[in-house]
Amino acid sequence: MAIDGVAGERDREWRAALHAWQPPHKAGDWAGPAMWRLLRSALDEPVLRALFPWTSMNELHVSTTGDFRDYRSESFPAVAASAGGFVVMAHPWGLAHVVLETSDPAAASACMARLTEGRSADPQNEQ
Repeated sequence: MAIDGVAGERDREWRAALHAWQPPHKAGDWAGPAMWRLLRSALDEPVLRALFPWTSMNELHVSTTGDFRDYRSESFPAVAASAGGFVVMAHPWGLAHVVLETSDPAAASACMARLTEGRSADPQNEQ
């Protein structure tokens, strides 16, 4: 059964993100292994899978439109990955908005999903 429309586009974007970060990783690549673990974990979260993924440097972001250029109008959280762990940040992203620091990609994904649930792409519509 083929998946068409927006759901198909989201699925293709998730597969593309996984492909971009999949092993084997080059020697000294600190972001690749962590991002790979995070993306695989994020796929287990239906709330996140219902959105478009995009990555920037060592961060996972989600979008309702699939256009990462619209990120300023979407107040979704992000997760930064490193060799030492994962940092979940509320929007606007940055160290001043850290919600969770963990070494567990599943905990980071679950936190991101929890913060994403029920959010609108329009910050003015949020409660």
